[in-house]
Amino acid sequence: MSDRSYIEEFRHLPSAVLVDLPLAVPLFAVSRMSLSESYALPPVGPAAFRVSTSASTDVVSLTALLVGPQRLLWKKDLELVAASSRTGGSLGAWTGGAVAGVTLVSTLVTRTNMQVTELSFTAAAQRLDCLEVSITLRHVPQPGPVDALVDLGATAALSIVEFAT
Repeated sequence: MSDRSYIEEFRHLPSAVLVDLPLAVPLFAVSRMSLSESYALPPVGPAAFRVSTSASTDVVSLTALLVGPQRLLWKKDLELVAASSRTGGSLGAWTGGAVAGVTLVSTLVTRTNMQVTELSFTAAAQRLDCLEVSITLRHVPQPGPVDALVDLGATAALSIVEFAT
């Protein structure tokens, strides 16, 4: 029995993927993922003093393991994705800002227009060949229905894949 702790990455679909083209970082061993949605109350007072606010603020937090020999490459890719998300990501540059930020694809939620707000890595002697990563992403949606349609389509596609297997 080997004392290395890693999984065979390419036998299973990853639990989540963080995408900022051309980079796509698969997260195979997600141990925790949470979606927090906070809703703003409608402004009170005369219409002249009301400020337009978005309907909700979505925050996704996840903890995963980067496993195997590619873990350091994926760590560097995650750092590049996080830095790129602050300025709108590669999609923001290619689409003129119509779609900005990075894309999170997971079984819980699929969102475009995400920004990485926190990123941390932990190495432990108990887990050889592994890095634990904690990521917090904030949804910064563009006006319009694109985000809702992408999430609906991705949820439908993932449901079909899940029930077909």
